[in-house]
Amino acid sequence: MLKMENWKEKKEEHLKLSAAAADKYDELYETTNFATGSYMNYELETIKKFIDFAPSKSIALDLGCGTGRGCFYLSKFFDKVYGYDFSPEMILVCNKNKISRRKGNVSFETRDVEEDALPWESNTISFVNTAFGMGSFFENVENLFREVKRILLPKGIAIFSFYNSEALVNKLELQWEPALAARVVTNGLNVSFEGKKFEIPARAYNVKEIEKRIKGSFGEKNILEITTFPTLSALFPQELFQRKEARDLCTNVDNMLSNNLEIAAGPYIIVVCKKAGNIDKQQPIKGYENVLSLLRTYSIDTTIRIKEHNPVRTMDDVKKVLNVEANTMVKSILITVDNNMDEKSPKNDNSLFLIGIPSDRKLDFAALATILGISRKRLEMASQSQVEDMTGFKVGSIPPFGLPKNIPVIIDLRVLNLKEIWCGTGKSTESIRLTLEELKMLSTPTFYDISKPL
Repeated sequence: MLKMENWKEKKEEHLKLSAAAADKYDELYETTNFATGSYMNYELETIKKFIDFAPSKSIALDLGCGTGRGCFYLSKFFDKVYGYDFSPEMILVCNKNKISRRKGNVSFETRDVEEDALPWESNTISFVNTAFGMGSFFENVENLFREVKRILLPKGIAIFSFYNSEALVNKLELQWEPALAARVVTNGLNVSFEGKKFEIPARAYNVKEIEKRIKGSFGEKNILEITTFPTLSALFPQELFQRKEARDLCTNVDNMLSNNLEIAAGPYIIVVCKKAGNIDKQQPIKGYENVLSLLRTYSIDTTIRIKEHNPVRTMDDVKKVLNVEANTMVKSILITVDNNMDEKSPKNDNSLFLIGIPSDRKLDFAALATILGISRKRLEMASQSQVEDMTGFKVGSIPPFGLPKNIPVIIDLRVLNLKEIWCGTGKSTESIRLTLEELKMLSTPTFYDISKPL
């Protein structure tokens, strides 16, 4: 099994596969791997099923568009369709197909949507499709959800696809090569193409994991459908599907099993959701104003305490612009406790905690779980949407004070040894210097030993 050091290096293997497969992609995948071709058709059927849910027929996007198959289908229903793929070779094929199909309302662009923001203003897109397990090709899938949610119109539709870690085909030791082009392996995805094997980076998920993550970004009520596909077809060799009876039977069974989330054994997970029409409208974030008001209340002079600087994204960036020791900077982490795992807790009632630790250390989840009296598996980082929706602060700039009163603050014991502390203000272009006593007044924290070395 190919071993590579990091995600970006692994993506080079994916680019090699895309370059090799681009010219023959649709033909080979659809005709030589029946299960893969069946899934490709299922994606189009899912798009068709939810077209009329879109708030308008103005603009649709296809992320990870491959050779443009989904874009050309969407073009039948939307005024304009834009496809993005990180492979230049795939985009070349897209444009060839565009000319041959006489599709004037489709545009293609080489763009790595994992690395680069989409070139659209907020609240402008009606429909977003991600094909062929695209969600699994993000190292941090929350970034995908955040960006799609940003550009969607209120009530806009998004279709996300992922590789299923619980797929039956991945659990069985088959004595034949199944009619499926890609299978999940330990370190990513094993893809067969023209007799060659490619191992590319992908994060497989099970249905419960994806459902939880989607809820964190779009809300439970805005999930329209979750299915897996194709369960049965993915198990058999290509030779079986030479007969029409076998193709029809397996497809019918796969369709019947697709909605059965107790089994949820298809190699692909497809989630359809919508952006809310009210709470997701652009609202000014008020967290920063609350911080300024709180500082005034405690007579803390912001003119001498707040240092303005260029926008920062990481604690290393903060260290550079402030030119201070890392242990004097407190980074804030929002942690959510999943109460759905506890039968005694109200369902969908997640508890939140703001954790403050020195920037040269990391959160000790096991220690925090012990303090809270819960199992470690119930703790996780809050999603980007949760941070903004529940605190009013942008991700990366959340301070350890000025939070809603229902969010307790827990700060690492080591901070008690500091006379002065640097922390965020809720604005990426500012940091504030506080005394330990001022921090105690502003955040009313509890102090515990909750960090460990990086």
